[in-house]
Amino acid sequence: MTKRFNRLRFSISVLFSLIFALLFALGWNCLPAFASAPAAEVGEGTIGSAPSYTHSEPGLTKLVLQLRWDHQFQFAGYYAAQWMGYYEEEGLNVDIRSAFTAQSPDILDAALEVEEGRADFGVGAANLMMAQDDSMDLILVASIFQRSAVEYVTLLEDRGNTVFDLSQLHIARRPGDLLDLELQALLASEGIAPYATRTTDITRDFTLEDLINKTFDVVPDFLGQIPYAAEKAGVPVKVIRPAEHGIDFYGDTLFTSGKLARSNPELVERFRRASIKGWFYALEHPLEISELIVTQLAAPDAAPERQAALLDFNLYQAGKVLELTHYPIVEVGNINPFRWIKMAEAMKSLGMIEEVPDLDAMIFDYDQVKMTQLENTRKNLAYAFLILTALITFFFVVYLKRRNTLLLKEIDDRQLAERQLVLSNARYETIFRSSVLGITVTDSEGNIRHVNDAWCSMTGYTADELSGMNINQLIAADSRDLDAGLHRDLMEGRISSYSMEKKYLRKPDPQNPDQEDHFHGRMVLTRIWDSGADAMLNMSMVTDITKEVRDAQAVRRAEERFRKIIGQVAQEIGGSALTLMGSPVAGELSMNLEEINLELERLFTRELEENRRKDALIRYQGRMAAMGEMIGSIAHQWRQPLHTLRLVLMNLRDPGNDPDYVESCYLKANALIRRMSETIDDFRYFSNPRTEPRAFTVAESVRLVQGLVDEQLRVSGITLSTENLESLQPMVGFDNQFSHVLFNLISNAIDALKHNPPGKPRTIRVAGEQREMLLTVRIEDSGPGIPSTDADSVFEMYYTTKEAQGGTGLGLPMARSIIETAFGGRLTLVPAEAGCAFEIEVPVSGKVGE
Repeated sequence: MTKRFNRLRFSISVLFSLIFALLFALGWNCLPAFASAPAAEVGEGTIGSAPSYTHSEPGLTKLVLQLRWDHQFQFAGYYAAQWMGYYEEEGLNVDIRSAFTAQSPDILDAALEVEEGRADFGVGAANLMMAQDDSMDLILVASIFQRSAVEYVTLLEDRGNTVFDLSQLHIARRPGDLLDLELQALLASEGIAPYATRTTDITRDFTLEDLINKTFDVVPDFLGQIPYAAEKAGVPVKVIRPAEHGIDFYGDTLFTSGKLARSNPELVERFRRASIKGWFYALEHPLEISELIVTQLAAPDAAPERQAALLDFNLYQAGKVLELTHYPIVEVGNINPFRWIKMAEAMKSLGMIEEVPDLDAMIFDYDQVKMTQLENTRKNLAYAFLILTALITFFFVVYLKRRNTLLLKEIDDRQLAERQLVLSNARYETIFRSSVLGITVTDSEGNIRHVNDAWCSMTGYTADELSGMNINQLIAADSRDLDAGLHRDLMEGRISSYSMEKKYLRKPDPQNPDQEDHFHGRMVLTRIWDSGADAMLNMSMVTDITKEVRDAQAVRRAEERFRKIIGQVAQEIGGSALTLMGSPVAGELSMNLEEINLELERLFTRELEENRRKDALIRYQGRMAAMGEMIGSIAHQWRQPLHTLRLVLMNLRDPGNDPDYVESCYLKANALIRRMSETIDDFRYFSNPRTEPRAFTVAESVRLVQGLVDEQLRVSGITLSTENLESLQPMVGFDNQFSHVLFNLISNAIDALKHNPPGKPRTIRVAGEQREMLLTVRIEDSGPGIPSTDADSVFEMYYTTKEAQGGTGLGLPMARSIIETAFGGRLTLVPAEAGCAFEIEVPVSGKVGE
């Protein structure tokens, strides 16, 4: 890229020489020129009141860098650039100023200092979005901290595991505090009012003593100051980071004024380049820079004990800074416009800013600025020389188009390589490979990205053969458009998943010519987010139902034969029956009728067996539908642990990790894996068929189901409460079938509560009652309820009100069948004050009504 830019600059120089020669010949003395910076001021570089590490020479451009806090390792890169002479190499004399002054007790606002011209550069974070919204003209130059240094600390190890749990604690909050921005975004992301917790008017910094004295349950912290104090005091604390819950804000970012960036981009680029070099040096030499910070800035005249304590703190902070910069994985100073846009959108949703700023104009891009200046010069010259400018314009357009094409191709190739790298990772391999369902992952165009062994077995293709194929190549022509409307609704976000039966094609097998070329499958299609590919992908789970389809066809053939025999009987005993009475033919007809009667008995027996098989198929369909919903629940349960594991592994890759930190990361990862394993154990327990009844309690079944849907409840903001379940007498039966009934009823309640408008409570109550030898379990929700027109039909087979969401109409009929046949009880829809309520009545022994 640099070579292409040099060639462009050389070509421009040649063209300018021709233009100046022609201007001189014509006697023109004026040309439009680039805007230049004011005359440079001369002085010696300083950091606050401390002497510089290297001597500045006269003739350097004087600049002021305004920090957002006092001198510490948080700003080590700028000190290193000064002390190592990198600013001087770029012709700069930089005055690095602390945010604390002797003239005022207030902390200086770096954005305001730059906007009003008292500083040329500053260090900020999310507050830059608020300043820009207040009509300040600021430009982002380099994001040093790739993740915000804001975190929240508590002594309660068993609390704050979820955002809702965190909101129930007493959090130290101040109105207008910059440390509170990410907490507000975190609460709002889970549907909790940003100011749902109370605030305090304390103006001092929050400390470890606030936790020890129980003044607060949770206090905000910046760059590990409170964890450092806790470590020294031997007090174990728990650190809650918004990034681990999806609030991914940038941290310290170097910025300047829009006026300076537009008038003198070369100066801004020189400062940025020298600062980045300083940060590289500081991150590679933390001990040297920490010692200089203590001896020259923080406490040059302090006692040795005080200096030793400050050195230890700065070295601790150096480790935090290294983690936040993601060095060396991420290039120091890298700016991702998409992440800044997401930050601004989150702040707008909280009412912190009114509009999302134009990030393309707000982010400093030196190459783009130079190209803009060159384009403006070309336009000015075009007014002076029409013919010559036409040729120059053509040259510029062709050259720039070619250069942009090469650059875009380079970006596309890099993005494609990154997507392929991410997709090649062995994500979800254990559950993906071992599943009995045929699973495919495709892009929005239907191109297959990933398949499991079960799908290869169903289709007869290998994984390599399927890679790159389109999913429509494996679907029979008469089945491809069956779900066109549902597929469109899924892609446009109106539904989250749907189910459909389709006919799929098998690979021809020359060794087995009798093999059928197709199979029937029941498909559940949903969409998942692939963070590696930065795109939404389609995930299809297919169950082979070929045997079910064949059984259904056999039933239809039996019905046809039955109707044919009935027709023959009617024909033989028709209008001529009277003439046959008393004749020799009557005996023959009697024999025929006897044979027909025997055939009817055989058909009745066969039809009875077929109906039993159909009943079993319907039960199997209901169970597979429930298992499909549970697989979705497992995906919800695994998403957050997988994201946290990814962050833990990323942190382990950072150089310089001490053994204690590695051990803590190991323990954290082990706990996450244990949680994921428990989810799989619950699923296996639920899906394991029982051959013998056993004693169990309603409370046990409710806890099992609650563990399977816990993540859905959390994401949807639903509260599930239980009443009087522990006091119910144990009953004997098939416990997993009873859990199946509870899972269907609670899942239906969750689906209904998702339609509640904002502000309306979302609750599910499971209450138990025992009257002598009869157990009653009531499942009631606060949703929209069941319309009176549908109340009489909810238990009919295949009747559903959720066709758009892929409802099968099997859940409630199967639930009633299980309660009646397996437990001798009743499942009924009962009146409710608000929402919908179902009651299960089960006798401890005997059947209801006996």
